Amino acid sequence: MDAEAPVAVAPTVVTKSKTANQFRRYNLLWPNSKDPLALEMDMIRHGGSWISKKGDPIGNGLFFHFRRFQEIAWPEKVWSKGPFVNHWAEKCLEVYLNYTYVGGMGCAGSGKSDSFGGNVLTDWYAHCDCTTVLVSSTDLKSLELRIWGMIKKYHRAAKSGRPWLPGYLIEGKQMLTLNPRDDAAEGRDFKNGIIAVACKKGSQFVGLGPLIGIHNKRVRLLADECNLMPRAFLDSAANLSKCQDFKLVGLGNPNETTNAHGFLCEPSAELGGWEGAIDQGPGTKTWPTRFPNGICLQLPGSDSPNMRTPPDVAPPFPFLITRQQMLDDAAIWGVDDWHYTMMNEAKMPRGQGSRRVLTRQACVKFKAFTEPNWRDSRRTSIAFLDAAYRGVGGDRCVFGELQFGMEVEPLNEESLVTTMISQSPEGGRGRHIIALIDLISIPLSSAQGAESPEDQIVKFVMDHCARRAIEPTNFYYDAGMRTSLVTAFSRLWDPHVNSIDCGAKPSEQMVSSEIQVSCRDYYSKLVTEMWYSVRYTVEAGQFRGLTEEACTEFCQREWKMVSGNRIEIESKEDMKVKTGRSPDLADAIAIGLAGARQKGFLITKMSTLLPPKEGNKKDWRDTLRERARSFNRKGLLNHKA
Repeated sequence: MDAEAPVAVAPTVVTKSKTANQFRRYNLLWPNSKDPLALEMDMIRHGGSWISKKGDPIGNGLFFHFRRFQEIAWPEKVWSKGPFVNHWAEKCLEVYLNYTYVGGMGCAGSGKSDSFGGNVLTDWYAHCDCTTVLVSSTDLKSLELRIWGMIKKYHRAAKSGRPWLPGYLIEGKQMLTLNPRDDAAEGRDFKNGIIAVACKKGSQFVGLGPLIGIHNKRVRLLADECNLMPRAFLDSAANLSKCQDFKLVGLGNPNETTNAHGFLCEPSAELGGWEGAIDQGPGTKTWPTRFPNGICLQLPGSDSPNMRTPPDVAPPFPFLITRQQMLDDAAIWGVDDWHYTMMNEAKMPRGQGSRRVLTRQACVKFKAFTEPNWRDSRRTSIAFLDAAYRGVGGDRCVFGELQFGMEVEPLNEESLVTTMISQSPEGGRGRHIIALIDLISIPLSSAQGAESPEDQIVKFVMDHCARRAIEPTNFYYDAGMRTSLVTAFSRLWDPHVNSIDCGAKPSEQMVSSEIQVSCRDYYSKLVTEMWYSVRYTVEAGQFRGLTEEACTEFCQREWKMVSGNRIEIESKEDMKVKTGRSPDLADAIAIGLAGARQKGFLITKMSTLLPPKEGNKKDWRDTLRERARSFNRKGLLNHKA
């Protein structure tokens, strides 16, 4: 075959050659014995279309040959029926071939797992000697029932009629490998194959684990139920992209802008992200995402291929969502309910930021992800703990450290807002900030003969506080109903550690310098006050070193108004149902910030300290600034008039 750079599409022509043992197709001569499926594989392997050395157009393009391969291999896969076309299957193939990062937002019954499963298997067949495919979902059961089960079904169907096709299924390892079992060989090559990966073990997210180190010429990652995976899933996949030819497809029913699926499908910065004016109206549509050569494909039920038939005609594609199913769900849930918008219309919930404790946009805007630029070494360290043990609810036991002090903040005429500007007696300006230094999940042993979980936690905390030179009086933890943990801290370490009961009533202090309302009148519970303190710290530009995973937990928690016109965040149990895990990292940081506030950290906003222009008189703000500087110089943390 003459193989040059792929370009134009040639018409399909089948003619008898002058040579009796050959026929011409796609402007090429083929032996009469050539299997039509092998012919399409050869066309795919060479790029689908190109110009020969003689200047003749060869082939009909990858889309044509991918589809033709699947029509031959799987005649049961319905691309059209009479005058009706399965435009969803066509769109899934189009985006798979043309984009590097593909986010699939589909309604229930959109056939997205079926379409992309067939596409990635076709891709592997044609390039099986240099391609690694990782197929992931949340757990083993979901893999079998969804994407991995779909790939196995198609492989068995294709191989039953054409045993020469590559691929040998190993059920126990959940993989499709290139080489057959050969006792004489040193071993089988598992790299060139399709490997199913469960991203959760029990309630713990483990991601792609050791497989992220796999390197091959071509790598494909197909993630099903991506909407149930944290954003860290995409971070763990970053290592896989360092190859010549990489492609990532994430499928799911949209439910959160902050999880892996929401991040993969987020409209580009030019479109304003999820807070922009992205069109989520009726109709199948695509939009560019924040990823290089990225696309999001939205498959709403209202544009199902079955909707393009008259109401009195039987659905031509019964395996896809139907008009009657849409009507039934609308009657049950109502068209404005999240069940309907997510599962029937594949729409990402809009305006999530308006009911979230924190938004990622705010964290970026106020530099919460950046590292601190400390003015000097005079800082206060706070250690904190969100305790969990005995395997209750799968919660993590999280230890961490915060530091607060002065950050270098040069003033200039462009500055609009700064936080707590201070001038030391030795000179120099800065602003009061707090930075997250570390977050650690404490490993607990349940082996026979191991110490009690309480003793393991206390000894871990003691060891790390000693390494960091943090006194017991600067350690804070949530005691809650765990009297055994309180006793363990007093018995093994020091009775002067600080316990915080997150279920208690809010404090009497003011919400912030801008909201002069008692926290007890503003929030319903202390835990709400603690979480909102993190929000106000971020919005004041005073938080540094926030991690993406912790930010996601803050952004996922919603709030509501309760009796007395007070704010209350949703319960941890509701969050577990919604996100599949407990917000342990965010809880721990909120505890640490509460401790820092008790040790003198102030959440405040003040106007930039610029010299007043000539002719302008001092107003009350100037007086307050001078008083603040005076008290800072004297080392006083609070002042009552």
